[in-house]
Amino acid sequence: MLLVSTTMYKRIRLLALLVTCLIVKAQAQNLNSPYSRYGLGDIVPSQNILTRGMGGIGAAYYDYSTVNFLNPASYARLQATSLDIGVELATRSLRAVNPPRKFQAYSPQISYVQVGIPLKKSGGWGMNIGLRPITRINYKIEQIERLNGIDSMRTVYEGSGGAYEAHIGTGVTLFKNFSIGVNVGYLFGTRDYSTRRYFINDSVFYYPSNYEVKANYGGVLVNGGIQYTAKLSKKSWLRFGAHGNVQQSFNARRDYLKETFTNNSTGSTSTIDTIEYVQDAGGDVEYPSSWGAGIIFDRLGKWMIGVDYNTQQWSNYRFFKEADEVRDSHSWHIGGQIFPKGGKTYWTNVSYRAGFSFGTDYISVDRDLPRWSASVGLGLPMRKPAYSNQFSVINTTFEFGQRGDKNSAVRENFFQLAIGLSLSDIWFIKRKYD
Repeated sequence: MLLVSTTMYKRIRLLALLVTCLIVKAQAQNLNSPYSRYGLGDIVPSQNILTRGMGGIGAAYYDYSTVNFLNPASYARLQATSLDIGVELATRSLRAVNPPRKFQAYSPQISYVQVGIPLKKSGGWGMNIGLRPITRINYKIEQIERLNGIDSMRTVYEGSGGAYEAHIGTGVTLFKNFSIGVNVGYLFGTRDYSTRRYFINDSVFYYPSNYEVKANYGGVLVNGGIQYTAKLSKKSWLRFGAHGNVQQSFNARRDYLKETFTNNSTGSTSTIDTIEYVQDAGGDVEYPSSWGAGIIFDRLGKWMIGVDYNTQQWSNYRFFKEADEVRDSHSWHIGGQIFPKGGKTYWTNVSYRAGFSFGTDYISVDRDLPRWSASVGLGLPMRKPAYSNQFSVINTTFEFGQRGDKNSAVRENFFQLAIGLSLSDIWFIKRKYD
């Protein structure tokens, strides 16, 4: 049994090396999502990979080595310095109704980089420094239509960009089993939208046209959270958690360009005539408020189960005082985890997770956009804790789900394999022997 267990730990460490290589090679996303045209783009999951394996129940979750950046109150529970890096391989299948079409794409992408640090030896005060994406924009759509029954036109809609947040946060226990926390971050992002039109005509030549808007924005984003744990019995606890942020305004700048152009033999373009060009116009972005709450029943050392509810008021979103085809979003998350601790084999020291979520997306083009997903996950220890002060784990999650339904103009099916590398260590331990 010992030989099998040692071999398994070596294989898990090899998997960690492969994860690191994937992170290094991860490039900008190339997932083509027409829905990322609206609002600030496709929203990236705000939970870490561990809680995503439980359907996203993160409001009330904490442990001594996990960086749960969804609720900064969890930092108060940190007792080990933790470097947490998440990466995922996402695939997406798009189905359009009119005309019937199908498109598939995949891309590796970095989910987050977080460093959690306990500030008090026995726990009760901790901090976190992190960087993560908030939204992603990537789409390219081509449309061919007939004009006046004579000429044809090919229109290419293309967009790129996204939002990111760099933050620092702290959490502290105010009194027994009750903690509060706050993240203070800088949210920054870009949007680059273009519409290019090409006339298809055999007798008359027209130069193609381009209408492009480039924008960048940024500002301080503050969100806070609370957590409370009630003891039901010697081995049973009930955890409560809530988190949220108020509506905030960011400064923004954008450029407008309307032009005719020609394509060069090298593949680049040259401007023929600039019709309009406005540079560095100022404005604001209204980022909506959000809040979430959750509850977890924890059977210590054996299993836990919980439920979360999240909402964000996107109806208040404005980009340079312009509304968009967005609405308030709502989602429910239900899941749990089992710990079969105590065995001598490797798999009896693995955590097993599962969950699902459902709700309404914040994009609303003509009608509401339903969304659901299901997930399973594993917590794979990289070494035996008894060997050292290190408690390193690879958290894996497989998610699959759908955005839209048979009545939606475009339905998306998505699959995501997410891997989180959590490297934890207890620092500043005084040596007993030299």
